Amino acid sequence: MSSLIGFLVMLATPAYFLLQIWAPLKVARGWRTAALAPLVPAIPLLIWCAYALADNSNLWPVPFILFAPFGAGYLGLILAIGRKES
Repeated sequence: MSSLIGFLVMLATPAYFLLQIWAPLKVARGWRTAALAPLVPAIPLLIWCAYALADNSNLWPVPFILFAPFGAGYLGLILAIGRKES
């Protein structure tokens, strides 16, 4: 069971990047701002991870890996609630 949880957490990082691009395109007007909200913590985290990588830290991706499941879950919720009507 714990390996399944670990797999889902690791899968959340690429899922977050895909959802962050896709979600603002697929939601209605007012929800677009909500879909862009995870960028507020994500951009500083990415800058910090890049700094840690440049400083040869072996734990540089950990903060973003821990953020990604929450960001992906939030964007999934925004997609489920705020879909555009076709």
